[in-house]
Amino acid sequence: QAIDMHNVDALLLEDRADEALEQLAKMEKSWEVEWRLAQAMFLQSNSIEDNEKRRLLCREALVLAESSFSSSPLSSDAAKTASIIAGSISESATSSLEQMKIGALFKKYLDATIQLLSEPDMVCLHMRGRFSYKVASLSFVEKTLACKLVGSLPACSYDDALKDLLAADSIESTIENDFILAKTYLGKGDKKNARIYFTRVVERKAETAVHEEMVEESKKRLTKL
Repeated sequence: QAIDMHNVDALLLEDRADEALEQLAKMEKSWEVEWRLAQAMFLQSNSIEDNEKRRLLCREALVLAESSFSSSPLSSDAAKTASIIAGSISESATSSLEQMKIGALFKKYLDATIQLLSEPDMVCLHMRGRFSYKVASLSFVEKTLACKLVGSLPACSYDDALKDLLAADSIESTIENDFILAKTYLGKGDKKNARIYFTRVVERKAETAVHEEMVEESKKRLTKL
């Protein structure tokens, strides 16, 4: 089975989800099989156009990743897989209640991943920083509503966001990270640093439509700073 796992990991790295699932289906159920199954299903979900079907598959994948992590709470792979899938479900949530519930799960697994990894992971740090920024920037009314809906919100401040985003930036500088850094500094009222990072965004080459939007918003923000 160990040799097969190497093969499965290679297939997952190449986004060959169908082939990975085929091999995993032949294996005995274990936590090692579960998080890999979850990852393969998540990869499959990315190519499904029907939103409802995609979300359904992601939810099934999250159940497997959570089961894997609860069986092996020291597995950074299981925790990271659960956090990525929870993050994706949260982003496409159809209600604020669902977004907040899944968001809390996302934060839980991100915290576990960052704690368990032997070396800092840029993607995980960026994701947690972005989540902290989102929670910190909620209005008083939104925070009150969130607490009524889900009981409590993870305690996140702009400083929490900055800590993770700057750590991510020290590993690799990206347009997404610069953009959230700028907005975090703006949230703190630090216009000088906000200007620095919005300028960094504008000076970058936008490779996708999402990046274009970041550049355009940064240009608008800079005219007011």
